[in-house]
Amino acid sequence: MKKLLDSRGTTVALLFIITALAVYLLGLAFDGVRGDLTSDNLYSLTDGTHAILDKMQQEGVQPVEVSLYFSETTGKTLPKFIKDFITYERYLRSLLKEYERAAEGKLKLRFIDPLPDSDEAQDAQDFGLDGKPINQQGDLFFFGLVLETQTGSKDVIEFLWPEQQESVEYEISKKLNTLLWPGGKRIGVLSSLEILGTGDNPYLAQMLAAQGKTPKEKWTILRLLEEQGYELSAIDAQAEEISADDYDLVLVVHPKSLPKKTLFALDSWIVRGGNTLVLLDPYALDDQPPQNPQQPWAALQYKPSSNLTPLLAAWGLERVEDRFAADFELAVRRPVSLGGASESVIVDLALDARHSDRTLAQGHPIVQGLADLRFFLAGSLKVDAPTEGITVTPLVTTTPEGSTLQIQPGFGGNGSLAYTDLNAPAKLRDSYSPGTEAVVLAALITGQFPSAYPEGGKFPAQQPEPPPGLPPGIELPVPEGTEMITRDPVPEEERQPASVLLFADVDFVSDQVAFQKSFFGVSAANDNYKLLLNAADFLLGSEELMQVRAKQAVRRPFTLFDEIEGEAEKESLERERQLRADVETFQAELNEKLGQSTERNAALLEKRLRDEVERLNEQIKASNRELTEIRKQRRKTLAREEAKVRFSVIWAMPSLILGLGLFLSVRRRTRAQAARRG
Repeated sequence: MKKLLDSRGTTVALLFIITALAVYLLGLAFDGVRGDLTSDNLYSLTDGTHAILDKMQQEGVQPVEVSLYFSETTGKTLPKFIKDFITYERYLRSLLKEYERAAEGKLKLRFIDPLPDSDEAQDAQDFGLDGKPINQQGDLFFFGLVLETQTGSKDVIEFLWPEQQESVEYEISKKLNTLLWPGGKRIGVLSSLEILGTGDNPYLAQMLAAQGKTPKEKWTILRLLEEQGYELSAIDAQAEEISADDYDLVLVVHPKSLPKKTLFALDSWIVRGGNTLVLLDPYALDDQPPQNPQQPWAALQYKPSSNLTPLLAAWGLERVEDRFAADFELAVRRPVSLGGASESVIVDLALDARHSDRTLAQGHPIVQGLADLRFFLAGSLKVDAPTEGITVTPLVTTTPEGSTLQIQPGFGGNGSLAYTDLNAPAKLRDSYSPGTEAVVLAALITGQFPSAYPEGGKFPAQQPEPPPGLPPGIELPVPEGTEMITRDPVPEEERQPASVLLFADVDFVSDQVAFQKSFFGVSAANDNYKLLLNAADFLLGSEELMQVRAKQAVRRPFTLFDEIEGEAEKESLERERQLRADVETFQAELNEKLGQSTERNAALLEKRLRDEVERLNEQIKASNRELTEIRKQRRKTLAREEAKVRFSVIWAMPSLILGLGLFLSVRRRTRAQAARRG
């Protein structure tokens, strides 16, 4: 027995038993204690999801069954891209288990592998999951989620794409919230654009097809609002009243040339406490000028601008007309012509994580978690002196060095900018001067709003049709004999506090800027859609879902080279500006002298011009050599940084690991030899 107890095998066996017992006891003691070591908290639930699950506990909701269908067995026959789905499925398992733990019995999970021709596969089809055919036998690959209540209500996520990992928690929580607490809020949409589309109207679609026209598609952002459970309906641009009996929120998009009666109705809605989301724009991309083949240049005089001047003036605010937000630091670098070089477009602004502390209202739920916003040809909001009784909170701004550019319709000239210069980034940069105060792109206004019509209103029952090309804001005289409508001001007892979220850009949620089409369908190009959904949720009180959506996407862009190029471009900006100014000055002088040419002074003028041309050519050559040298230095700097990165990845880190391994191996061997000698 003594030999048995002294043997090495017995010692190892006892250690194994003790270790296993200790692990088991520790597991019991620390059951439920978890840690998420990912930098983006990928495996942790947001506060919004916890709020929804806590609400289930508080209201005594019956357990919800959540079934994850994943064709693991069938998927083994797919090509290697199935690895992405396997990794994603493992992530979803872990995430759903977090839901189950936090729900404390209010969620029951099932993980199902639906084999071909099985009852589970038939159930998946009956639930409406989107099975993808993978072979000629008709076998389907399922990867979807089914949520089902005890009363038989159900909702599904038809197919789970790995590319949508950043929004999957929001989708699950949204489905859960809508399933348990249905009852959509109503949003009235007031717009001079056909953002609700015409494709849903079969009669109108047929009429357009007969005319050879394509029906307008509903904007994707509005489809997302509907998917969230909100009921959307159009408010007529000639509306005389906007009632709280019909809407919970009013969404105003590009309100161009609204008649006075509609402005009065909108003003009364807000004064009575109606929350409103307003999108204005100095140049809306979807506001296209009427085409006139007889006058093709008339389109350049068309002004795709919108404003609510009377209402904003009553609030002490202003969307400054013809002013476009510009910022060199936020400028997107991209080619502006086919095959052209990339350059900074200072009216195309990208607000990423590097700038969020200076451009977003830190801690505000509407912008919380947003790390990739894009604004194109946005306007500016002047919020210096708001009216007493209301509070203005800037939510989205440029950097403090941002500024504005005055750009007007027409052809420009005499140093002024015109719409024809919007595709000339160099000319825009020449006119740009850094500011000292951030330009406000979006602001939240709260409080008791004063009326823009304190004495009531009187306006024609039928607004006269404006002529084509009439700039916005110009009010036509009322023809004699027109029927007039008189409205009394809002009574004092009916006035209530309200919230208005005001944006100086419409395009940031348009399909052209906020979304992109790919093989997988329409997907988000940035976080713009989240910003608008957050705004709607906030104004409608859906703060739990807004907190779920605030989870940041996993983005680790390599921006070092872009920063180097941007700094180099800043250094050459003034020199480029000076060069172009010299060329323009000389060209004007040359044209003037050519106009003064006569037979008598032609020879003398020709010699002078030749001398001036030679002088300018030398100046241009010298400047070009200088710019070439700047670009050469830029390339050298980029090459040095690239070499550093390549060295650290290919040589430094592997060499360090190899050296550490050799050191540990030698040390272990040395200690073993010393032990044997001892």
